[in-house]
Amino acid sequence: MKKILLLIPFIFAVISCQELPPEAYFIDKYKITGTIDIDPKIKDKCNGTLFIIVRKGASIQPLAVKKKTKYDFPLNFSISPADVLIPQRANEFVDELILMARISKSGSPMPQKGDCESPVITVNAGDRNIKLLINSIRE
Repeated sequence: MKKILLLIPFIFAVISCQELPPEAYFIDKYKITGTIDIDPKIKDKCNGTLFIIVRKGASIQPLAVKKKTKYDFPLNFSISPADVLIPQRANEFVDELILMARISKSGSPMPQKGDCESPVITVNAGDRNIKLLINSIRE
């Protein structure tokens, strides 16, 4: 019995030293992080579901989306290849990307009148400390 108990820490040490799959390195390398804040002038008019959206190039179809129903500003965020909508497109989460944040009153990811939005900015996959400011209401 004592021998078995002595082996347990050894077994956990061996398991914890296993190499991560290549996907884990890809996800971490290309993860975008930063903060989202909201302009105090429009804060009271902006309630709903927050979407963090990444697009590739001029495509109107999002590459990756994060949805948050509970949040406080300023909000620390991260979005990565793990958040792509179509797993086969994860390899597109590289180089130059388009990033924005939207608060949707209806909960729909599609832009609608009355949604609060940040400007669209260009980032590179793997950028850190990005700052998004939700500062306009869609007309």
